[in-house]
Amino acid sequence: RAPIKDDDFGWFKQYIFPSNIWMLKAQPNGRYMYQELLEICKEMSADVVSSMDSIYAHLTLHSKWDKVMAIDNDTRVARQDDAKVGLLQDKGLARIFEMKSDEDDDDIAKRKNMQNFIDSNMAINILTATASKINEEFQHHMRLLMSSHGTFKAAPMKKVERSISKLE
Repeated sequence: RAPIKDDDFGWFKQYIFPSNIWMLKAQPNGRYMYQELLEICKEMSADVVSSMDSIYAHLTLHSKWDKVMAIDNDTRVARQDDAKVGLLQDKGLARIFEMKSDEDDDDIAKRKNMQNFIDSNMAINILTATASKINEEFQHHMRLLMSSHGTFKAAPMKKVERSISKLE
């Protein structure tokens, strides 16, 4: 399937995303619309996940795999939503769902699923837009750092669709 067009996504964000359609029951099984959409996403990403698992298995067989794995990890910030990074600090629509107080366990689970759906989709779009803005400067700095170790070739930016497929 083709990527979502900017105009279509803009229309979706303005008219559909903020609506309560996601909390409507889908017929005939009685599940919520967002649950149906998550199920479709899981089915569509199954081939990608399988392919990535296969690539990883192949890479582990490479003669220099141990050298790659021996590289020390110098993690300065473990997550993009760390306050030091300054991204993803607004919880957005999830705050609406946190206001409910008289819920049973089933409602809480449904609300949590909806929060994850909203936060994940918002986060991916915010991160992708931010990455697009800083990509040129980032690649410049990486080229300066890595060129002493050999030829540097910038990788393409990860697309929203690819990021969504990696959520699991």
